[in-house]
Amino acid sequence: MMTRMINSLLNHLSLGNKLPDLLLFLISVSFCSFATGSERLELYFLSEKLLNNKIVPVQDVIQFNIKSRSLGFKSFSSGQEQNYTVALEKGIYPILAYSDNINGGNLSQTIQVGDFIFVGEEEANAKSGLIFGGGIFLGMKKIYGRGKYLDFNVNASLAAAPTHEWLTIRNESINACSRNYVKEWYFFDACANWKHNKRQFSDVISKSLSASFTRLFRVEKTFNEGSLTLKRFMSDEYQQMQGTFALNSLLPNGFKTNFSITAGEPVADLISLNYSLGTTISKHVKKRPLRFSLNQTLYDGGKFLGMGRKDITQKISLTYPIHSTFNTSIGYTRNVSSISSFSYNGPHIEVSFPTRSF
Repeated sequence: MMTRMINSLLNHLSLGNKLPDLLLFLISVSFCSFATGSERLELYFLSEKLLNNKIVPVQDVIQFNIKSRSLGFKSFSSGQEQNYTVALEKGIYPILAYSDNINGGNLSQTIQVGDFIFVGEEEANAKSGLIFGGGIFLGMKKIYGRGKYLDFNVNASLAAAPTHEWLTIRNESINACSRNYVKEWYFFDACANWKHNKRQFSDVISKSLSASFTRLFRVEKTFNEGSLTLKRFMSDEYQQMQGTFALNSLLPNGFKTNFSITAGEPVADLISLNYSLGTTISKHVKKRPLRFSLNQTLYDGGKFLGMGRKDITQKISLTYPIHSTFNTSIGYTRNVSSISSFSYNGPHIEVSFPTRSF
């Protein structure tokens, strides 16, 4: 069905070699872009829109052509072959944010378990404040078949706190995925991920292997992307199987929504993910995307000095690009633990800037 739809679009809006030079330029540039949104859902939405309208805005034609080629499908330009070379993107970006635990220290200097009170060193307490820094990004994309491509991304950043003797936070990540069109609007993805976070009192490395099944579908005027992901999470402390269901939707009133639920298998005697619930609602306000997010996670199963521990973390955030050159995110996090000394709450403030290619 998807093949027939794409071919029908190519016939219905056959422009052939009449595409303007600007369109061809946009195609070549977009092939090297690595979008953070769902290109598949956008392509599905544009496909339906173009098929059901005889008068089509030029911008929609351009966007369909861009998304189609980026995902390894045909474009309107019949004389242009698919590009099977490696697309490469490199960039740098600044970091400006507020952290409530710059050093990975203790959230409370005293820990009470039953009648016992433990007092930690003052120097090991969590430190909060503004952090400044920057990062580098490398992305590679290789189309190897119709609707099939490899994604490889490397990210590294370093930020420091000037008010705390330049304490640093290091982050590195590597993500590799094989993304595959199966049939109609069905897809299968397989990914491997590695992450490293280093602070003064913490050094955390985690890895994961995942497989995802995705289907795009329409319910009346709402366009949806549903996915089921099975993931093997691995850290120095434990390994865990996790399952995630996610639903992205484009609503007819202009709203975009995302809902996800993740469940983790029990891990004996170690605190680990029980479940995570998250939802995001976004809409363009004054031609810029306003995003509102809610999230709740439950970690349990572990013990601390013989006492069972359960942590519920709730997060709320609001994100909006106040200016065209930067994006602002503000939020609040609350963690309620069965061991009161591990409970905490605090604000989240971050200003993000676009990546500068080089």
